[in-house]
Amino acid sequence: MDAPIEQEPVAQPAPVAAAHAEPVAMIPRSTLNYFFTAVLCFAFGLVVGIVLMDTQSQRIRDENRTLINQAVSETVRALGAQPQAAVDPLADSTRRFTVDTAGNPGLGSEGAPVTVIEFGDFTCGFCKRFNDTTLDALLQQYEGRIRWVYRDMPILGQASRDAANAAECADDQGRFWEYHDLLFGDQASFSREGFIAKATQLGMDVEAFTACYDSRIHDTEIEQDLIAGQNLGVGGTPTFFINGRPVVGAQRIEVFQRIIEEELAAAG
Repeated sequence: MDAPIEQEPVAQPAPVAAAHAEPVAMIPRSTLNYFFTAVLCFAFGLVVGIVLMDTQSQRIRDENRTLINQAVSETVRALGAQPQAAVDPLADSTRRFTVDTAGNPGLGSEGAPVTVIEFGDFTCGFCKRFNDTTLDALLQQYEGRIRWVYRDMPILGQASRDAANAAECADDQGRFWEYHDLLFGDQASFSREGFIAKATQLGMDVEAFTACYDSRIHDTEIEQDLIAGQNLGVGGTPTFFINGRPVVGAQRIEVFQRIIEEELAAAG
């Protein structure tokens, strides 16, 4: 601490005598020393306080930074421990699956170099669109070189199962594909009466068709198709397997043509 400033008083001229001189207040030197000492102590305390506050703030900032870094590290570690998103096994059209066709209705020669298996639902709008715009064009373009097989994937409720049941009863009379087209041509009349009317329209044995439909004798077969599709990873309709290679959805005809051409070339 600096020593109190000492200063000699300036010599004053002798006062002129006056009848009524004003009194002059005098401050003792010791009082001034105390005042300056107090000011210096206050200033020193203020500086020390500021330093201490800055040190405390820095310590708090360091602690907060440490806590933030720890939180970030824990978050990154937790994210890294999460399981990877499931990969759709049918997204890769170069993969090849083994898909059974036995006992299912098909079009084309069984010895054709390319077999396309469709998992469909007769109440599905995308299945209808594919049937209306793409199926016939592919069958005509690759006639004699392609076989088309249909398997039931009734995932949209009881009407889906009822339509699949009716189509299987039509298949018993060798009329599956004609009935298949009628179902996709009129998805608004899926009822017992509507199914019987379609059988009548095709000139089928209506009595046998009705007995088949009412007995639900094909329910087990339809369920087996559904389970087979689920085991393959089919999550929606339509889904296709071209010589075992998956195509998901009512894709453009060019998608089917590309894979079919690749399979024909591989077959020589």
